[in-house]
Amino acid sequence: MLKSPLLLFLSLALIFCSLVLPEKSYASTATTFYVSSSSGNDSNNGTSSASPWKTLAKVSTYTFNPGDQILLKSGDTWNENVYLHGSGTALQPIKMSSYGSGNKPLVRSSAQAVVSLQNEGGWVISGLDIECTTTNPLVSSEPINRGIVVSYNSEGTWSNVIIEGNRVRGPGINSNSEGILISAEYPTEKHSEVARNIVIRDNEIYNLGWRAIGTGGWDTALSDNLKSSALFYNVKVLNNTAYLLGNQGIVIGNGNHGAIKWNIVHDGGQYTGTGVTWGPGGIWPVASSYMDVMFNEVYNMSDSHTGFDGSGLNIDWSNEYINLQYNYAHDNKGNGITTMANINSRITNNIVKGNRGGSSIGVGQIAVSDFTVDTGRYSGTKNLVIEKNLIVVDKVNTSAINSIDSSMGDNWSGNAFQNNQIVLANGVAGTKTYAIGTGAEIDTINANRIYSGSGTAFEASRYGTRYTSLAAWRTATGSDTDTILGVLDTTAPTAPTGGTAAWNGGLNGISLSWNGAADSGSGISHYNIYRSTSPTFVPSYRYMVGEAETTSFNDKQELQSETTYYYKIETEDRNGNVSPVYAAANATSGTVSVAPRKYEASRDFGIIAQGPVWEYERADGSAYTKLMGTYAPWKMWRNGTTYLGVGENVQAPEGSDAVRTWIAPEDGQIALSASSAIQMVNSGSGADGVRVKVMKNSTQIWPSSGWQSVIYGAPVLSPNMTLNVVKGG
Repeated sequence: MLKSPLLLFLSLALIFCSLVLPEKSYASTATTFYVSSSSGNDSNNGTSSASPWKTLAKVSTYTFNPGDQILLKSGDTWNENVYLHGSGTALQPIKMSSYGSGNKPLVRSSAQAVVSLQNEGGWVISGLDIECTTTNPLVSSEPINRGIVVSYNSEGTWSNVIIEGNRVRGPGINSNSEGILISAEYPTEKHSEVARNIVIRDNEIYNLGWRAIGTGGWDTALSDNLKSSALFYNVKVLNNTAYLLGNQGIVIGNGNHGAIKWNIVHDGGQYTGTGVTWGPGGIWPVASSYMDVMFNEVYNMSDSHTGFDGSGLNIDWSNEYINLQYNYAHDNKGNGITTMANINSRITNNIVKGNRGGSSIGVGQIAVSDFTVDTGRYSGTKNLVIEKNLIVVDKVNTSAINSIDSSMGDNWSGNAFQNNQIVLANGVAGTKTYAIGTGAEIDTINANRIYSGSGTAFEASRYGTRYTSLAAWRTATGSDTDTILGVLDTTAPTAPTGGTAAWNGGLNGISLSWNGAADSGSGISHYNIYRSTSPTFVPSYRYMVGEAETTSFNDKQELQSETTYYYKIETEDRNGNVSPVYAAANATSGTVSVAPRKYEASRDFGIIAQGPVWEYERADGSAYTKLMGTYAPWKMWRNGTTYLGVGENVQAPEGSDAVRTWIAPEDGQIALSASSAIQMVNSGSGADGVRVKVMKNSTQIWPSSGWQSVIYGAPVLSPNMTLNVVKGG
């Protein structure tokens, strides 16, 4: 454990770089096991397709080694569940997949988990057909029947689980069933890392009751959700298709520094009964931090007869630093995009249209709320930026955005709605631009472009007062001083031409360039960039890798080494019209390097949950006590009403030492450094200097003895050293 007691207001940006150590090597004893329900026998050795095992019960009795494979015969069916044992490594995973030709091997069961993996790492589960067969209804008190469950109920170095290319299905939208779940269960709240590097990709998930894909933690002592975002690091949910769902689509809880990309979710929230209290959404993180939600398409979500949500994408409660970008949310019963209580998140470059606003959150294509059932932990919506979105208001009595204060707790602050493109469709009754609720502050509303058939239409409400012209709105609110009204544009821009692409090793990506296009109407907004490994792909959000406002772009989205990628580029104007043809290019990637994992004080800082590997404390002599409260305007953990606190890159004492603690999540070697010198921020009366030291557990490592003094106007070079660490200590 590294403890760094830094006193008074100091400017600091420590970075802990985890160096990748060589993986443990194993003897070349990996074995491939074959299983066939039609021709196998459990008395066979199972090591060839001529002598396969028969049952999954046999598989469940075996503990596998790194590099082993368990292959199920294609076309065969097993009416039983399976428990998998043993751990592989990143370089030598254990793999469960198929052999032979024909349909995917079918594994069917009504057990709590059809395929179960507990307290293990280093697995690939691939190419299976997994069917939940429960006959229990959705609201049954019986355990949920899930397709694949990866669970943890003890701390360990769990990592590198891949679930890919499977079909996971159930008996129907009204059944007590679920698709893929990653869970952690502990008897007390945890703020430490449980598992990392989990990939769920290229799966088809459908005809289930509760949820397609989920991660989350459960406190078994308090019977409550675990609150920390620290549990799951680098969970990636990529390229999945989920549909025909009674309730939720993709729900990622308790995660950090992960990604939800290129997924298609549709026809969720379709439960036909009553009694569900969990309002459905297509894709949403909850109690998570530093998550990218990008390039997804969500449509035709309903509300499971709850009257709540029914939205496409949602930044749910107790989230921070969520990046919701380049998504397409359309034709949902509720809103296209919603929020609950969150801080420091961004909603940018999305398209929302055709959403009906038929839920308790409000009538906006984008609906901003602060709903939470955990106001003691975090409340309010703060520092939310909504910009550069295309918002098409084309449903009766809806608005581009609405905000609603729906939970007790902190006031809203720092929110902005700016530089968006709003299209008010012709002939649709009751549409408006904004509907701002009392107590639901959007502090900055400006520099938007609003298009209508007349070029002058504008209607908004704020705190119950209606405004029917942009001039009246500006006078009353001071907002939209740089906003422009324009006439609807239905003419597509011209296509870009002359695309080129090349591997750029210096940027660790593929650099693109093309010749610009033209638009005679609303003007070019940006260029859409799509990518595939097939030259004949048809552009859609599943293939998008970004937008560019200029005629160049560098693609770094989940690239694989030595792979040929094909690109298509289209022009989009400010009303969402796109060019009919594309500039095209292709390039082969070089070696895609993976940077060492960085634990950065400012980037990893969060005010909702301590962690993932940081804690913020006060020290009195040798005793350390966690700071349990936060003060959002200062972005600091604080000790009650005193000034003692720890922020993104500052620390302040008051009678005690302010301490920033980093806890090693694994054994290894780290480089301790900083991006700038340590300096005092405050000057004037009482700023007579401070003292600084860095401790590794109870051993001082910097300076060599005593304290490092820091005075105003004289920055001190930060430590720069290499240290060996062990997990948790």
